[in-house]
Amino acid sequence: MRNGEASREMDATVRYSILGTVRAMRGDTEIDLGPPKRLALLSLLLLRAPGPLTLSEAVDILWGEEPPASAVNVVHRHVGALRRTLEPELRSRTHAEHLVRAADGYRLLVDTSTSDLLRFRDLRAQAQLAVRGGAPVQAAEDFVEALRLWRGPVVAAGTSVARHPVFTSVGHEFVATVKEAADAVLTAAPALTEEVLAMLRRAVEGHPFDEALHSRVIAALAATGRPAEALQQFETIRGTLAEELGVEPGPELRAAQQHLLQRRVSRAPDTPPPRPTEAGRPAQLPADCASFAGRRQTLSQCLELLPLKGESRPPTMTTAICGMAGVGKTTLAVHWGHMVADHFPDGQIHVDLQGHHASQPPLDPAEAIAEVLGALGVKHDRSHSSAAALAAAYRSALDGRRLLLVLDDAEDSEQVRPLLPAAPGSLAIVTSRRRLEGLAVTDNARIITLDPMTREEGLELLDRRLGTDRTRAEHAAAEEIVELCGGLPLALAVAGTRALVQPQFPLASLAARLQDTDDCLDVLSGRDARTDIRSSFHRSYEALGSGAARLFRLLGLHPTRDITLPAAASLAGTDLRGTRQDVAELMDHHLLVELTAGRYTCHELLRAYARELSSLLDSPTVRSEALARMFEHYLYSASAATALLAPHCGGVILPPPRPGVRPQEFGGRADAAEWIVAEQYLLPELVRAVGHDPRGETFRRQLTSALEMCLHSTDF
Repeated sequence: MRNGEASREMDATVRYSILGTVRAMRGDTEIDLGPPKRLALLSLLLLRAPGPLTLSEAVDILWGEEPPASAVNVVHRHVGALRRTLEPELRSRTHAEHLVRAADGYRLLVDTSTSDLLRFRDLRAQAQLAVRGGAPVQAAEDFVEALRLWRGPVVAAGTSVARHPVFTSVGHEFVATVKEAADAVLTAAPALTEEVLAMLRRAVEGHPFDEALHSRVIAALAATGRPAEALQQFETIRGTLAEELGVEPGPELRAAQQHLLQRRVSRAPDTPPPRPTEAGRPAQLPADCASFAGRRQTLSQCLELLPLKGESRPPTMTTAICGMAGVGKTTLAVHWGHMVADHFPDGQIHVDLQGHHASQPPLDPAEAIAEVLGALGVKHDRSHSSAAALAAAYRSALDGRRLLLVLDDAEDSEQVRPLLPAAPGSLAIVTSRRRLEGLAVTDNARIITLDPMTREEGLELLDRRLGTDRTRAEHAAAEEIVELCGGLPLALAVAGTRALVQPQFPLASLAARLQDTDDCLDVLSGRDARTDIRSSFHRSYEALGSGAARLFRLLGLHPTRDITLPAAASLAGTDLRGTRQDVAELMDHHLLVELTAGRYTCHELLRAYARELSSLLDSPTVRSEALARMFEHYLYSASAATALLAPHCGGVILPPPRPGVRPQEFGGRADAAEWIVAEQYLLPELVRAVGHDPRGETFRRQLTSALEMCLHSTDF
């Protein structure tokens, strides 16, 4: 019986392919997936797995800028049809095991055993870890195994969305992996050279002007004893570049040719030529993060900025990756830099601008310019150069070069502006805790705001750090750790390290410590200023003006993460205009975010830090008065809502509010009802917490009365 059940379970397993023609197989039988639109929807679900596909994204990609009014309903119908196709015996969608509803869309439940894309990415990640771990043979084997999953250098062929940027960006992963595989094979696995050469040629067909691909084709041909064919390959690409683009081969292709010309007959045919480092061609990117996880949607946005195929002189590009402390800006920038480094044959330069350094002041722009010029081997006498002369030397040095500049941890827009390349062909990746909106205005920069990780991304990060055996054995505890860390990569990395060095402790014990609001920051702190959560947060706090700093501290007293402008003004006892300026400053430093219009959210770990600061820096009187103003704000706001929603019920008679209280003002019944819905969880919490105030019983009675009338007069 058990063997029969196991056989039926195996037969029910559906395996999906997206790397080429989209297919779904149940055992050896291919499933008929239906019309093109449904096939395209399945492709999107596979692309976003294991994360969700939101309804809005599905509509935007399937229909473009002018979707029909029925688009959402059509998506629902296609999802229902896919469910019936994938699970013919399914009686209720609540029991679905393949395609399930997510909070804001749908999720296809696949893993590395059932999705070729997830398997490809997992093998590539294993190979990259093997490279860093000093196991080049294993790396080469894993890279090649990953590439064998591609039935063509395309994704989701045969669907209406195959050429959409979200799919074409995945194609960049194929090209990048072919290059990584070639490097590993030529270094340590000569037996795989012919196979990787075939893969290189497939990649060249889709990217005929990619010089890095051609240089590896040349190296592979030389390694297999075909120097004449390798030289012919060089001449062919040189002629193509001249005829089609009007340019000469770049440094990497020229170096490949030089090695061919200098190659000795005595060299064994399976030994690849060494890869040169040319003077003036820097390669300064820090090491890529071995446990890099998630961020696929953001990386897709980044890869869209690469030059189009055949574009010989792409425009100068500037991208600013902005976000709160610890959200992974530098990690993403470096990872992206490694992915696209081959597009910039004149080198990669990394400059730490020290905008929020633990012990060093922000780097002066002139010093940063001098660093770049030094990296390029450009001689200059800074002591005798004016700022204008130095800037001119910088522009001249970058002109005609195709460089990747990673300008890390900018203090503000003014610090980074002089470093942005003016000539076309280069990419500047800027990271900062500030919003840097000015760069979008003056320098046409693309601003990417990096949010905390989703639950799926956070679990993937823990998997990479702890191993899937441990996280799957304690899946609930791992999920809780991700939630308690608020999806913050720095916090997750520190928590993962704590668990890694204490393997005898279950993950549940770590989760329990993180649940304790008085202990959570201690769990995530240490002696290293670069990885200490408190130290990282404090460097953002130190950059604030006095008013914004005071408001930030008092936000820790608020019962929930979300707050409106009038509530913040009441908490601080300031006028609305001043509070608006303080809130804008906090948002500029990513200590607050406006996720919903008019409501501002503070990350839970930042709130814990704010509470600590307030207990240290604000007197008991200041804290008590702030709490009293906050309670009165909600009491008088609820009373005003009651007057609009239940005018015949008779409101609570209240004395005038104390100075500094700014009750919410409503434009009508709908406005009041919307406020009640938004605060429906906060107000009962206030009723429970109000006993801590000296006038607690009076507040409790008044707020309870107002709340009851509000709740009874609205239809939730």
